[in-house]
Amino acid sequence: MDDLLFTQPDWQLFTNINTLPQQAGVSKHLLPRLIAKELTDNALDVDTQVHVFHPEEGKPGTFVVKNLGKGFDASDEEIADFFSVKRPLTSSKRFRLPSRGALGNGLRVVTATVFCLEGTLTVATNGRVLQLIPQDDGTTLPKKIGEFADEGTEIQVSIPHDYFYYDTLEWAELALAINQGVHYTGKTCPHWYDSDSFYNLCLSTPAKVTVSQFTPYFEGIAKSKAKAMINQLGDLTIAQLSRDESEQLLGALRENSKYVPAKKLGEVGAIEGFIGYVKKMSEFTLKTTRGEHHAQIPVVIEAYARLNEASDKTRFFVNRTPIIGDVDVIFNSRRLIVYGCGLNSNIDNHRLKAPPEIWLNITTPYMPIVSNGKEPDLSVLEEAIVQTIEKTVHQLRRKLVARDKEDAPASQQAKPPSQKKVVLQNLTAAIDKASGQGQYRYSLRQLYYVLRPFVMEATRRELKYQNFNTIITDYEFDTGKDLPGVYRDERGTLLHPHTHEEIRLGTKSVERYHRPVFNFNKILYSEKEGFFEILKDAGFCEKHDCALLTSKGFASRAARDVIDLLAETEEELLFFCIHDADISGTLIYQALQGATKARPKRKVKIINLGLEPWQGLAMQLEVEMLERSSKKTPAQYVLDFDNKTDVPKPYKFEGQMMTRWEDWLKEYRIELNAMDTPTFIKWLDTEVSKHDNGKVVPDEPYLQATADQDLQVTLKSRIRDELLQQLDIEQMVAEKLEKIYPKLKEKISQTDLKTQVHQSLENMPKNSWSKSFSEIMRGLLDK
Repeated sequence: MDDLLFTQPDWQLFTNINTLPQQAGVSKHLLPRLIAKELTDNALDVDTQVHVFHPEEGKPGTFVVKNLGKGFDASDEEIADFFSVKRPLTSSKRFRLPSRGALGNGLRVVTATVFCLEGTLTVATNGRVLQLIPQDDGTTLPKKIGEFADEGTEIQVSIPHDYFYYDTLEWAELALAINQGVHYTGKTCPHWYDSDSFYNLCLSTPAKVTVSQFTPYFEGIAKSKAKAMINQLGDLTIAQLSRDESEQLLGALRENSKYVPAKKLGEVGAIEGFIGYVKKMSEFTLKTTRGEHHAQIPVVIEAYARLNEASDKTRFFVNRTPIIGDVDVIFNSRRLIVYGCGLNSNIDNHRLKAPPEIWLNITTPYMPIVSNGKEPDLSVLEEAIVQTIEKTVHQLRRKLVARDKEDAPASQQAKPPSQKKVVLQNLTAAIDKASGQGQYRYSLRQLYYVLRPFVMEATRRELKYQNFNTIITDYEFDTGKDLPGVYRDERGTLLHPHTHEEIRLGTKSVERYHRPVFNFNKILYSEKEGFFEILKDAGFCEKHDCALLTSKGFASRAARDVIDLLAETEEELLFFCIHDADISGTLIYQALQGATKARPKRKVKIINLGLEPWQGLAMQLEVEMLERSSKKTPAQYVLDFDNKTDVPKPYKFEGQMMTRWEDWLKEYRIELNAMDTPTFIKWLDTEVSKHDNGKVVPDEPYLQATADQDLQVTLKSRIRDELLQQLDIEQMVAEKLEKIYPKLKEKISQTDLKTQVHQSLENMPKNSWSKSFSEIMRGLLDK
């Protein structure tokens, strides 16, 4: 039988709650937070006066985004079409400009979230209130439900399910908080496009737009210059230009206009409350693969720093909207570690005594992204970002020292003890208080609040949570064990084959976890959770009796703990790891196998399946060129591999002479996602099979014991059924019920059940009303 070839339109990925996160770029429980931000960004593009709020207190699932600008100038059906997931990817933001948004996916994600989570969506504008109802076929139907007398537009989203583990409006409020300063008011610049991106822009332009209509959208193109270009090309439609013709048009646009540099992009400016503020102008080059024009992208980087008692979180923004990728600045006693979204660098902390809160905004007409969720690739600006943060932290330190010298009385000139010393001196007493003398579990955050007053009194400085976390991590590393009774949040998932049971990995779940008997003999760690559904659908887990484990990127404490826990079980078990063929991927494997501050080296060997660059090249997978050379060093196993003489070498690659894979990885990368699903499954099957220890089959004693148990259960069930038929139980029950029911019914009707339930709950306050009610009923029946 021939294989069936399925075709799936991309909009269908938006209508499934298990595939929507891939398109949105966030996990399920963050979808409400994301759509609040998307709607706020759209509103800010229309008007600076935007309000975001919950209309009813205590209902985080309902929120409103309101602007006072021009309302939707469209019919009911046209508005519904804006909010249709089935419409083609449509956006006015294909021109490169330093404004919010990138893909035009925002309203599709909003509608898809409402559809998948069974919520409601209303749009109030231009005199009426419309309920927009997403349909199974990807369209959206409008239904007028009221009148609207206000100006502007008001969009309300309501989602009934419990998907709100975090503050729904946090990202939206951050977008509002940074919406200030000078905005760019010019047009797009032809120097901001490379040959490839400009050709793609031409292909996506509306069909009837001609060269004469298109050229005025570019900065510096006067009518006289536009006429000259028309004479060269003829007044063709833009969408029909060949690649050579688009190359000719881009060259003409560049020749007749000036490059718009970073200093003209505008700025956010200083933000109230942040002591440290540094602005840096930079640029980066995007190389084309076909054609001769490379893009020169201007950038304004603004970094902000302060010591904040309420928060030490890191916030990164691109064009005044918070990014949703994981990026952070970690504080320790000697340095700040900037990592995430392509960043991995150390910064001198300039002797700060507490972790700073860092905000960083990047204003640019174009930011490379790595997913539909608009996660930016900040590696193209790593050096400039690191320099800006370091200068901001240095400025913060100088201003704090100056302020302290000015404010401190002479009696306080003596050097106070370190925060670490105070924390460790009071740690045992603090644990006793946080846990109620060992009666209850406690979180690190609770312990932090117990210790904070001790540190403030002894050092006259606020203890920041990030510094506290570093102190505790070092202490646990030195003692070789976790704090007694501590609870840590869940991060990561373990999936069992056959049952498809998913275990969220946290302190409690790992402590309670018991490996199911004879269920799997392999476990695969993947840095990408998105492969779970692919492997489940392909039956990979069942075929190989393989469990799946992920914690999205570098393995969490809980993920390492569950690996160590599984390693101590009696059944045979193989551990595998897969990752991208890039420097971060090699480091993910190294961190999984090796020791960290929080955990020693794994107790078992992790088998590294790849993807390695030599594997990807042999498979002829797509190679991505890094925007600029990476300064990171790959994992040690790559360096050891390079030192061997009997291994493949990259040699000449893309015109460059290379003899070491370390050098290749600093210029190129290959993603696991470069493989289509059939190729990925085949590759993984092959790699796992090289180490395969066969299917799980219990030993003979276990099989005999199971057979005996199954036999007894089956026979008992058959005998019970036969006896019940012989006794005619139904008739006996009916006769008995007819005799005793009237007396008991009268007895119960004369009983004040509500009073008795209240009395029972006073004696047993941990009971539910239903449990107390059941106990009362049993008592009445037994009398």
